[in-house]
Amino acid sequence: MSQRGELLRAARDYITRQGWPVFVLSSSKMPVSNCKRCCEEHTTPQQMRGCGCLMCHGFYAATLDVARVEEMMRLHPRGLLAVRTGAVSGTAVIDVDTHGIPAMRQMIASGLLPRTLTQRTGSGYHLVYAHPGVRIVSGPGKGGPGIDVKSDDAYIVAAPSVHPRTGRPYRWLGPLTDELAPLPQYWVERLREPDRPCRPGPVPVQAVRGTQYALGALRRQLAELLKVKKGTRNAALNKTAFVIGQLVGAGMLDQQDAVAALEDVGQRIGLSPGEVRRSVASGLRAGARHPRGGCR
Repeated sequence: MSQRGELLRAARDYITRQGWPVFVLSSSKMPVSNCKRCCEEHTTPQQMRGCGCLMCHGFYAATLDVARVEEMMRLHPRGLLAVRTGAVSGTAVIDVDTHGIPAMRQMIASGLLPRTLTQRTGSGYHLVYAHPGVRIVSGPGKGGPGIDVKSDDAYIVAAPSVHPRTGRPYRWLGPLTDELAPLPQYWVERLREPDRPCRPGPVPVQAVRGTQYALGALRRQLAELLKVKKGTRNAALNKTAFVIGQLVGAGMLDQQDAVAALEDVGQRIGLSPGEVRRSVASGLRAGARHPRGGCR
């Protein structure tokens, strides 16, 4: 069987037997580049999730639709197969590189890394645990030097892909029917994303330059934003930024002042600085293209 045929068969197994969403990477392990429209317009997780493009936005393109995966492989025959990790697939992966292997062995001996489904990678191991149900922070070195964490908002390369640097194929060290061990509580407490509390306070419009009408609208929009519930805050910020962008586009509000006010409230409702910047920039840009009153 050809390499593409083996990848497609594996993709079907991941989807049908494991319920894991899969997608195709470039041959370098990096996601395929976004199209021009997605680069310009899709900057928030909500926009990326809702994108209909086949392969834009990396792990957001992961799917349980075998036909979509077949088309990805047709368009990128040299691409690597990837599995989206995190709550969406029920997985939390401890990703151990070569220089992290000694520490991994010590943690296995001490019971911090119990036996579970394991994949041999091109340069180390993927230890795949059951997702604990709380958001787990992903990132390089989260488990120590040479030990990355791939869980929410992340992905792993999956067998039978071939590592682009070492030339070694990824392979599972046990049957995929093996049950995933729970992620140990040690890791859950270490890696769970902390809640960011909403910080109430006055709406920050005192220093914003604009018309009386626009300042009133800004004050009302920000007051409503401070009331939104967890889980909807990023989308609400983006929507608010769109409305304010319409006023900026119409020349009724100073753009820099509006950005400062929106970013202040965005962080007060518990969003990270990165989330805030992306949501505000995207919403303002889109709103300015549709200025209030139809003028530019």
